Amino acid sequence: MNLSKKQNLFFSLIIVILIALFIINPTSNLEACLNGIIVWGTAVAPALFPFLIFTKLLCELNFVENVSRFLSPITKKLYNTPGISAYIYTMSVLSGYPVGAKLTADFYEKGLITQGQAIRITTFTSTSGPLFIIGTVGIGMFEEKLIGILILISHFIGALINGLFYRNYMFEKVTISSTINYSHKSTKNMLEEIMLTSIKSILIVGGYVAIFFVIITILNDFNVFYPIKYILSNIFNLINIPTSTITPILNGLVEVTRGCLDLSLVENLSFTYKTVIATFLISFGGFSIYMQAITFIKKFNIKMSFYLFQKFTHALISSVVAYLLCLIINLF
Repeated sequence: MNLSKKQNLFFSLIIVILIALFIINPTSNLEACLNGIIVWGTAVAPALFPFLIFTKLLCELNFVENVSRFLSPITKKLYNTPGISAYIYTMSVLSGYPVGAKLTADFYEKGLITQGQAIRITTFTSTSGPLFIIGTVGIGMFEEKLIGILILISHFIGALINGLFYRNYMFEKVTISSTINYSHKSTKNMLEEIMLTSIKSILIVGGYVAIFFVIITILNDFNVFYPIKYILSNIFNLINIPTSTITPILNGLVEVTRGCLDLSLVENLSFTYKTVIATFLISFGGFSIYMQAITFIKKFNIKMSFYLFQKFTHALISSVVAYLLCLIINLF
């Protein structure tokens, strides 16, 4: 990611301020960092690491080529993307953030998709995974499996609908080969390479989770969110949304795991509010997921503002789906 001198200066100042604030209250921030590492080690890594390995193995075994050829007519009609996008969606659904972004970048680098196709693919393949949504959030945090199931359904349907809105974005009539040409490697070398790249990816994810846990703690300790909380409290009072959800929402916009955890601790919050807000946070992903995705999608020069905007529309659509599902459940 190329930055101008002004941007370098701005981010340098932010980092210096964060370091200073970290030193002022080291105990609280060290605890936050440890909590982030624990969450990564117990909830994120176990769900993500095996799938990083399995998806890479499937690529090397030419499974992607066969799936792409079969599903190409469907994805081309719906999203103006090749069949590979269906494979990316499936793997993202199974494994979660940031597998969709990583696979899209991998296929772009292999020359299997164009820049425009890669960007359109990100609009419906950036999803969380079932183990995190149902296991970690639904059962582990909210102690309610049904909440996890509703979030899961809303999140995945929302992604598919979201992609339809961007099907003509950067559309180009191009013919590109879908044949995957792999160099022949020994099984041992292939496994070693896949293992190394997977470990690198999972460590990058862990670093983001831990550092954003620290950033959230710093922001809350020094009431950086106070002006936003004040404005939101007035808006929430007008539309009858509990103001107790403001802090979890703001924390979730920074780091989704922390936001969902804080939301689960809010007392006397209705089933519908829990489901809809958690769906919004998970679908948006937070700036931690945003930074993880940048690690990969910067390879095809996507506008970061566009990526953020399409994640926001995904969150809105998924929240509406979650609300409608809650209404249906409440009727029974």
